[in-house]
Amino acid sequence: MERRLNVDGIEYEVLDEPEQIEGYVLRVADEEWDPEDFDDFGADLHGKSWSLERVAVARVRPQNTLLASPEFQADVQPRIAAQRCMHRRGEAIPPLILRGADLLIFDGYARWHLFRELGISTCLAYVGRTRGTGGS
Repeated sequence: MERRLNVDGIEYEVLDEPEQIEGYVLRVADEEWDPEDFDDFGADLHGKSWSLERVAVARVRPQNTLLASPEFQADVQPRIAAQRCMHRRGEAIPPLILRGADLLIFDGYARWHLFRELGISTCLAYVGRTRGTGGS
């Protein structure tokens, strides 16, 4: 079941059930990731317990090699502009998707840029942690 939440002035559309969140995360990865991303990070998707969490934006980690890529920058800039427009219209956005061990962004670079641009201190994220340990 989806519902809306407002955190720090950002409207989110969120899922609550771990199974729904996991399904969403896997769909996004399948749609957005390149094949080599699965080689590098695929193990961090499966066998995790996914939950909705409030996260300090300052703790969220981008993948620096991705940020340094001119191709990625050319791709993300229009998406950042689209996020600005959505925010101005009060439209709900999905939470970021983060790896639990270190809060590395798996999905949501345009939203993360917008949060930083707006000075947002806390965001919502789906965070994947190792099942049964409460850890990464």
